[in-house]
Amino acid sequence: MPAECRWRLAALLLALTLVSPFTPASATDRPAFDTGMVRLDRGDGVILDFDVEIARTPRQWAFGLMYVTAMPGGQGMLFVFPDMAPRSFWMKNTLIPLDMLFFDDEGGLVSAFENVPPQSLQSRRSAGDARFVLELNGGTMAGQGIVGTARLLRTQNDGW
Repeated sequence: MPAECRWRLAALLLALTLVSPFTPASATDRPAFDTGMVRLDRGDGVILDFDVEIARTPRQWAFGLMYVTAMPGGQGMLFVFPDMAPRSFWMKNTLIPLDMLFFDDEGGLVSAFENVPPQSLQSRRSAGDARFVLELNGGTMAGQGIVGTARLLRTQNDGW
């Protein structure tokens, strides 16, 4: 492929990325989210409950907690994906530190990142395939005693 064609293709791909309908431009673009409850065995049989917004669509996944300036304790966001796959998150336009927990289909913890700094462009990638990602306020894992054997528990009434 000639250099001029490669340059035009690269410019086109960049333009499409920048104007993608899933690229959040500001806080006013924030989509509506359903809400539900997450029950989490912190790894020792103690159950913790979190009220969450649920991200199920590509637009919701792209937006996540961007532009949120504060989140009360006991709240978070649950990303629900249709399949198991490696998941990767960054903190662009996310204004609060977060703990990120990646779970598989069965609710087992795949990997976790604590106190991810706001607005970081460093990607945080799951150690293996994940279907669910739970984002909580930074410091929640340490403060609530959540460890590597934590499990995401599903119920019929959890809303996700």
